[in-house]
Amino acid sequence: MALPKEPRQKMINLMYLVLTALLALNVSNEILNAFKVVDNSLQSSNGVIKSSNTVITNSLAEQSKKPELAAKVAIWEPRAKQAISLANALAAQIDALKDSLKHESGLHKGENGEDIYKEDDLDAPTRLFGANGKGEGPKLQAALQKFLEDLKAIVPAADIKKALPNFPIDVSVPKTQNKNNKTWTDAYFHMTPSVAAITILSKFQNDVLRSGNMMAQYCQDQIGKVEVVYDKFEILTSQSSNYLLPGQPLEIKAGIGTFSSAAKPTISINGVSQVANDSGFARYNTTVSNSGSIPISVSFKDPNTGQTMTKTTQVNYTVGQPSGASIFLEKMNVMYVGVDNPVTISTGSGKRESAKVTFSAGSISGSGDKYIVKPSQTGPATLTISVDGKTFPFPIRAKLLPDPVPYVGTLSGGKIPAAQFKAMGGVRAALKDSEFDAPFTVLSYTIAGNGAGFSQYTPVNINGAQWGSNAVISQCKPGSTVFIDDIIARGPDGKSRKLPSIAFQLQ
Repeated sequence: MALPKEPRQKMINLMYLVLTALLALNVSNEILNAFKVVDNSLQSSNGVIKSSNTVITNSLAEQSKKPELAAKVAIWEPRAKQAISLANALAAQIDALKDSLKHESGLHKGENGEDIYKEDDLDAPTRLFGANGKGEGPKLQAALQKFLEDLKAIVPAADIKKALPNFPIDVSVPKTQNKNNKTWTDAYFHMTPSVAAITILSKFQNDVLRSGNMMAQYCQDQIGKVEVVYDKFEILTSQSSNYLLPGQPLEIKAGIGTFSSAAKPTISINGVSQVANDSGFARYNTTVSNSGSIPISVSFKDPNTGQTMTKTTQVNYTVGQPSGASIFLEKMNVMYVGVDNPVTISTGSGKRESAKVTFSAGSISGSGDKYIVKPSQTGPATLTISVDGKTFPFPIRAKLLPDPVPYVGTLSGGKIPAAQFKAMGGVRAALKDSEFDAPFTVLSYTIAGNGAGFSQYTPVNINGAQWGSNAVISQCKPGSTVFIDDIIARGPDGKSRKLPSIAFQLQ
């Protein structure tokens, strides 16, 4: 919004921006940073999985050189490569969605070339993924479902449970406390901060890459033992969700990046020993109440040295809180007495249909999220929203409409051609530089002329806004000075007020 040059209007516009910012749903820097920490962890895990896929691919290439394995390689190598290819393709598609979301959130480059975007933007994910927006959410859900079907088709139906005993992809609608989020897209992306939506995309990316890796590993196992030289080990973790509400369950899976049965690990999650399955994963379930992190320790035997190695990491998660009610004053940061003041009201995570809205100093009407408030007196007042047994009071300042400015045409005085002045036909009154549209009616005024065309100063009283044909107007010509005094105007609040005098020098 361009700021006007007039100081008073600058102040009004700035106050309007500040009010809007205060009423908007704010996401703290601590929560945003927590999402970035989780996303970095997922990105690290994705890198480990890609390294594991490279090891499998290289091992298949070596086994294809052995005549005794040729028959098995001919069957299982294409399937393993297909699993990795499907996963990489969908992972790249999700990367493209991350870029699109950053652009929707105002992406630009920082001084050091880093990506900078509005991390707490709630509208960008809703706009990009929502069915009423660009619809990328349903497309992503469909792509995940197709990936699931294509991956399962790689092996016979009887072998799917062996190949994917703990399939990580779930395209069902997750449970949320907001019952309005009935679709998969709304549950994950509706009114979700941009940085949280990117973290959720990384989580799906991690699920896809792990699924492809598990299928490729199964195909490799059908040929024989993977010929791997272990030189680096990383913990691989995933969680059922990165953003939860109080009381929701959190599931964590942890293991080592290579999924090697030869290095089947001993795993401790949150200080409790866990049993790893055949894929090297352990599951840990808990219920969250506050944001935090869970320590994970994985011990395993290095096949190269026979020594026991231990790796540690942290799984971070964020717990959101149901939001309360809020309001947005559409015109100004105050309400005006005797006129309609449009107001947009939000019930946050509460049920809109059960909300009750009251105003202490006048009348209020409307429904849904659109209301009209009409104060009947000046001074402090309270707009109250009651929803789901909770009451949210909002203080309001009720004021009289400010006095308008008298105009002839678009001028409130100064030099004007005589013919143009006569053509204006009368006097009008309007609020100057105001965001509030309030019509005023001119009731009466006095007009008089001096200078060229006038032998003496003789005022004429006019009722109404139009001056019609009178002695003053008929004598006006270049060189005349016209004075308009005693201007009385009435606003939409029914209050009559006297406006300042104006004068024009005709040319």
